[in-house]
Amino acid sequence: EACYNCGRGGHIAKDCKEPKREREQCCYNCGKPGHLARDCDHADEQKCYSCGEFGHIQKDCTKVKCYRCGETGHVAINCSKTSEVNCYRCGESGHLARECTIEATA
Repeated sequence: EACYNCGRGGHIAKDCKEPKREREQCCYNCGKPGHLARDCDHADEQKCYSCGEFGHIQKDCTKVKCYRCGETGHVAINCSKTSEVNCYRCGESGHLARECTIEATA
């Protein structure tokens, strides 16, 4: 693989003997230089890491997905479908391992 600093092979950027190349930072939302994602004015070009749609970022996403039941619109801590989950510790349904009353075996 090539070094990200000098472009030559045989080493990685942290071990490169060449002077550090100055690179302009680019926004992760729109890809344009001169600002960071949190200061991006190009809202229509921002891509959400949660749903993959453009026009907003993850913290503003209305299509949040629950990791407990897999449905959109709420997060696991607010999920009412506790009976659909299985505990990895005891194998019973209705609770998660962190809520399990069975002693863990080593």
